[in-house]
Amino acid sequence: MAVHDQKKKETMIRFILAAREVVDEIGLEKISVRKIAERAGFHNSTIYVYFEDLDELILLATLTHFNEYSKWLYEHSNTDLSPVEEFLQLWYAFGETIFARPRMWKNFFFGKHSQELGKVFSIYYDLFPEEKKEYSKEISDMYYASNIIDRCMITLRPMMKEHTRVTEENISLLNEITVACLRYLIDDMIDRPDILPEDQNRKLQAMLRNVIFGDGAR
Repeated sequence: MAVHDQKKKETMIRFILAAREVVDEIGLEKISVRKIAERAGFHNSTIYVYFEDLDELILLATLTHFNEYSKWLYEHSNTDLSPVEEFLQLWYAFGETIFARPRMWKNFFFGKHSQELGKVFSIYYDLFPEEKKEYSKEISDMYYASNIIDRCMITLRPMMKEHTRVTEENISLLNEITVACLRYLIDDMIDRPDILPEDQNRKLQAMLRNVIFGDGAR
């Protein structure tokens, strides 16, 4: 969804940058329309002229923390990795990002607007085109998918052609298991903040290997 009016773009960017600063300073739990509007230099109600609601604004402010992951995807597009290696490495890089800020990414992938991620990405990269990377078609389809279910499904589909247990008959179930594992590990980190991100990512990798290889996970 392109934003064509230059003044509107500039105002949206001011709000997103202000929201980014406030989220980084006080966290999602204490954020409010008033705090963001004050930081941006506008009245509270102005936010609703430019964004659907506070949740949409927070998602847009969140995306800057996807930059390292985006860079990794860009650098690994069109590589000679096998589909299984690419699947595992892609998920490892994703886990590094997600578990570094679990509360933020739970809101992004499982929150109010989590079924509209394609729209969120479109708005964000229209406002910040310098941050947009070019990917292979496969990675691009995954990256800009509308929700976490679709993202995961796109990563699983190539496994059907490999020596894995993923088939046309069970892929939907395995995809649901994958998403459930991810959500469980995110919630676990939120509930137990002493868990190290790298430990949680190792658990995710073990779960994913079990999903695609079964009990004999290699």
